Amino acid sequence: MRYRASKTLTLATVFAGALVLAQGASAGRVILSGDEWPLSDYGFAVAPASTATFGQNLASYMNTDGGACNLLVYSSHFRLTGSSLNAALSGAGCSVTYSIGAFDLGTLSGYDGVLLGGLQYNYSASILTSYVDSGHSVYIAAGTGEVANEHLIWDSFIHSYGLDLGPSYNGILGLLPISGGSPLFTGVTELYYDNGNSVSAFGNDPNTQIIASLGSDGLFGVYADSPRVVATGDPNAIPEPTTLALLGIGVAALGLRRRRAY
Repeated sequence: MRYRASKTLTLATVFAGALVLAQGASAGRVILSGDEWPLSDYGFAVAPASTATFGQNLASYMNTDGGACNLLVYSSHFRLTGSSLNAALSGAGCSVTYSIGAFDLGTLSGYDGVLLGGLQYNYSASILTSYVDSGHSVYIAAGTGEVANEHLIWDSFIHSYGLDLGPSYNGILGLLPISGGSPLFTGVTELYYDNGNSVSAFGNDPNTQIIASLGSDGLFGVYADSPRVVATGDPNAIPEPTTLALLGIGVAALGLRRRRAY
């Protein structure tokens, strides 16, 4: 009788462990801008209130857990390293670090979100995917023209999240009206844009949205908050609360059954 109860408990534990590992990790967020100018110092200068609000909204949006905020600007491009963007991100309560050094999961995981644009340095699409799948956020500013086939390099990452960049450039220039229901645009009425890549959907991911457009050209796209299936045994897999609760109930029930067997 003891052997039977012990065997039942062992099998249930193995099954439950496999179930936990197979659960989808809670993915983070991907925010794609077709152009790097909206958050440049010039963009802040021509639409100061609206752009500052957008920068603060972006910081809050990237900080998915709502706790202390720590962002990394992994870029040397002057339109992402300006003082105005720094002030907006800091004003939202985030500490901001600038680096173009190590680009590995251990390093990136020390930050709630990473902002990228321009030269890619040590960028890796697979590492960035693991970073987002572990619950973090990424903002990409495209359209810089600093590297050949820039859109294809970013596509190697964003295609996994239902987003795509068209070839440079789309010819859109000027102070553009912004509207829409995205929390990124709460209080935002206009942003400056200067000849970037058009943003579009790649496939039919229900968690992907083009949140601002001019005619048929998408300006901003997002992928937000969806469980993603990860391979069994993936160290980045985070069991969902429901799974943990069911596992606890199952183990407790098996423990009671074992007591009765005695």
